Amino acid sequence: MSYTPHKWTEGEVLTVERMNALEEGAAEPGPAGPKGDKGDPGATGAKGEKGDPGAAGPKGDKGDPGATGAKGDKGETGAAGKGIKSLALTTNGEGKVTGGTLTFSDNTTSPVTVTTA
Repeated sequence: MSYTPHKWTEGEVLTVERMNALEEGAAEPGPAGPKGDKGDPGATGAKGEKGDPGAAGPKGDKGDPGATGAKGDKGETGAAGKGIKSLALTTNGEGKVTGGTLTFSDNTTSPVTVTTA
């Protein structure tokens, strides 16, 4: 509610109602003034927390192929490797595999160890 000023006349009596109207009018904010000039910038604030990552961007173009490396010298041919000729498993009285023997293509052998978890 906006204040409406009273036009006082000579000899008019001050009343409680008129005095209260003055008090209420003084408590109301006045009309807004004209916009002022822009002030100086304030100090820089604290750094905020890191935000969520944004969406992935589009895939880039394929790069140029790299240079071809120098061709190396042909090495000597290695010795022929061994193949496996057979595997014989050993079982206990309950039929569980407990070990075995591996026979290679040159008829050499190697023991097989069996472990259980």
